Amino acid sequence: MPKTKAEVVEIKELAKEIETVKDVHLTHIHDCIHRVEDELKENKKHFNTRIDKLDNRIFWVLGLTVTTLAGVIANMVV
Repeated sequence: MPKTKAEVVEIKELAKEIETVKDVHLTHIHDCIHRVEDELKENKKHFNTRIDKLDNRIFWVLGLTVTTLAGVIANMVV
């Protein structure tokens, strides 16, 4: 328990500062976190489409390589 008037005043000032932090700063941080989440979702969509395109290219190259190899083996046998 506070014993002096100065301690009571200090406790009231600390309570005001805590309210300010809760009202202003935490709200600002909360908004920033939501903005970052939205940006991450957009980046994830972008990279997923890029990876899908890269997968398709890899399968095309793999298919052409196997087809070419099969053709070379067929020519060697004949």
